[in-house]
Amino acid sequence: MIKIMLVDDEPMTRDGLKEFVGWSKLSMEVVAEASDGAEALIQYEKTHPDIVLCDVRMPRMDGLELATRLRESDHSCKIVFLSGYSDTPYLKKAIKLNAVDYVEKPVQIAELEELLAEIAEQIKAEREERQKTAEIRKIVERGKPDLTGGLVKRLLQLSSPSDPEWPAVKEELQMVHGGFPLEGAYVCSAFLCKEPGGWSVLREEAEQTAAGEGLAVLATEADGFGVALLAVESGHHLESVALWLNRLAGKRKSKESGGSFSFTAGVGEPCRHPGAVAASYRQALKALQLHFYRGWNTVIWHRELPSLNVKDSLQLFDKHGFIRFEEALRQKDIRTAIDLLDQAVNELLLFPRREIEQVRKKLFRWYVALTKYYPESMWEFEKDELWSSVFVSGELFTIRSFMMRRMEIIRENSELAGAASEKSVIRETVRFIQQHYNQDVSIAAIAEHVYLTPTYLCILFKKEKGISINDYITQLRIEKAKQLLADRKLRVYEISQMIGYQDANYFAKVFRKATGMNPSEYRETIGAELF
Repeated sequence: MIKIMLVDDEPMTRDGLKEFVGWSKLSMEVVAEASDGAEALIQYEKTHPDIVLCDVRMPRMDGLELATRLRESDHSCKIVFLSGYSDTPYLKKAIKLNAVDYVEKPVQIAELEELLAEIAEQIKAEREERQKTAEIRKIVERGKPDLTGGLVKRLLQLSSPSDPEWPAVKEELQMVHGGFPLEGAYVCSAFLCKEPGGWSVLREEAEQTAAGEGLAVLATEADGFGVALLAVESGHHLESVALWLNRLAGKRKSKESGGSFSFTAGVGEPCRHPGAVAASYRQALKALQLHFYRGWNTVIWHRELPSLNVKDSLQLFDKHGFIRFEEALRQKDIRTAIDLLDQAVNELLLFPRREIEQVRKKLFRWYVALTKYYPESMWEFEKDELWSSVFVSGELFTIRSFMMRRMEIIRENSELAGAASEKSVIRETVRFIQQHYNQDVSIAAIAEHVYLTPTYLCILFKKEKGISINDYITQLRIEKAKQLLADRKLRVYEISQMIGYQDANYFAKVFRKATGMNPSEYRETIGAELF
C-alpha cells in the first residue's frame, strides 16, 4: 500500500480529496493530513508517506519551504503541488525541488487520479529496484568471505607492484572492497589457532575490533593459517595495529578459562603497496615460528627477529650435555637431571633456534633417556600418542612442564620408597581391589586407602605387576564374569552389575575385547564343554 499525506490549509479541500479520489483503486491510503508545512513536518516524522499532496500557499510554512525541508532528509518522497496560482516563479522553484508535478486548483479528480497512477507505477518500479539491490547486496555479503579469500590469495601471489596481474587484482579489490585504501602502508598478520575452527570465530572478532580501531582489514584463511591484511596511514603508524592485536589477545586470555580458543599472531614488516604484501606475509609466517617459544595468545613481530642472539653450542644440542643428563639419571641423581633440563630450556628461551623440529627431536631424545632408566615414567601414554600430543604439537613450555612433572614424581617416589615397603603396599592395593571390584572403584580411592598419591601408586603398581591398575581391575572383573556365566539362571545384565559394570552393552564390549567372544557366546561354549 502506498501512503499519502494531504497538506492544505482548507479543510474542505482535504475532505474533498479524501472522499472523491479512488484511493483503494490506486492501492493508496491517506495516512496523515496537515493544515500547514510546520504541522506536516511533524506528521511526516510519524508516518513517512510515499507521496505528499501539498498546497503551495499556506500560513506559517508554505509548500515550497516544506518541500525544501523534506528534501534535506528524504529524496525518495514524491511531492505534488496543488495551487490556484500557476505563475512561472512557483513552477521554476517546484522544478528545482524535484516535485513530481503541479496540479492547478480547482482539482480535477480524473486528472489527479491519472497522475497518481503514474506516480504509483514509479514507486512500484523503485521498490522493486531497491528490493533487487538489497537481494544482490545480501548475496554479495554472503559470498564476501569467499571473494575476500580469493582476493587475498591473489595479492599474496603478486611478485611486486609492477606484477602484470596487479591491474586485474586492483579492479577486483575495488569491486569487492571499494573502501579499502589503495594508498598508504600495508601490514600482513598470520594467525595460528590452537583449536580446530578457531579462525572462523576469530576472523569475525578481528574484523569487528579492527573497525573499532579505524583499521581497514581483509581477513581470510590461507595455507592453513588465518591471514589479515591491514591498511595504515604509513609504516610509522603501527600503534593502531599493535593495539588491535593486543586487544584480541587480551580477549582470548580473559575467555580462556571459559572454554574458548587460543591463538598466536605473527606480524610482518609494513610495505608501501598492496602488490608487495607477499613479503610481509612471508615475514609474518617466519615470526609465527617463534610461537613454540612464546606460547599462546601472544603477538610476535618480525622486527623482533634480527635482535635475537645466536649461540652455537646450546646445551640441548651438545652431546656432552646429553651425556651429563643421562649419567645423572643412571646415578639416580634426579635433582641434577632436573637442573640440567631446566638449564637447557632456559638457554633455548634466551637463544631460540629456528629449527623447531630439531629442538623437538632433541627434547624427545632426553625424554627417551628418562624412560630408559625409569620405564615407569611412561605409564600414562603410549609412545606414539605421547609424541603426537606433547612433542609434536606442544610448545616448549608444555614439553618442559611434562618432563619436569615426570622427574618430580620420580624424585618424590624415590624419597617415599624408603618410608614403606613397596611390596606390602601393592599387596594391600590388590586386596582392596578384590574386595571392591564390583563397585565403581577409582584409582583415587585406592590411593587414599594406601596413603599414596594416585600418580605414585600407578607407577609403583605397574613396576611391580607389569600392568596398570585399570587393566588389573578389568582382568579381575572378566575372570569373575566367566565364573558367573556358568550359572544360566543369571542374565547377562545381572552379571554385568555384579562385577561393577552398570552398562551391559559396555560390559559386552569389554568382555569381547578380552576373550574374543560375546558373553552369550562364551556361555554356550561352557555348555558345550559340559557335554
